[in-house]
Amino acid sequence: MNENPTKNVLLIIADISGYTEFMLSSQMEIEHSQKIISALINTIIEQIKMPLEVSKIEGDAVFLYAIKSEEVAEWDKVRKLIGNKLIQFFDVFREKLSNLGQSASCSCGACSHIDILKLKILVHSGEALFYSIQQFSELSGKDVILIHRLTKNSVPHDEYILLTEAAIADIEFPERFDMEEGSEKYEHFDKIKTRVYLPA
Repeated sequence: MNENPTKNVLLIIADISGYTEFMLSSQMEIEHSQKIISALINTIIEQIKMPLEVSKIEGDAVFLYAIKSEEVAEWDKVRKLIGNKLIQFFDVFREKLSNLGQSASCSCGACSHIDILKLKILVHSGEALFYSIQQFSELSGKDVILIHRLTKNSVPHDEYILLTEAAIADIEFPERFDMEEGSEKYEHFDKIKTRVYLPA
């Protein structure tokens, strides 16, 4: 048994916005919708490399984490790598969306409304308890709850990266970005200060 199952982690959720509206269609359109969502999720997963790991697929979202290294120099490299990867998620998502739109040979509601789908990314830094149930590895704890609460936020945009104040120090983007300051409030949590980056 792991003697120290609690680890310092960077937690990320890559979430497809517009999913509910997109999926609430006729049966044929639901089948096409699911194929499109699955293709987009796969596109994101294909970009994931260590130290980022997939915790689980959550319908229209991918829940990721990276265990923080105690070696400062090593983590400095990792935080740059993750910053680049977050921006890359938007690039590959948009490219895949464009390809799916161009190759659609059907005029159903799903195939003709692919452009309503957008990507939002949520990032928080904290601790997680790692445990296993049969062959499944799970994460739990207050910070895991918080990152999931952040999927319901007050950001009035469909496409963005939302970082908590705790995550800001653990991400280095490839260039400096203007970010909107904000905050979120959830039951059982103090006010969460955030920064929001809106990709061009």
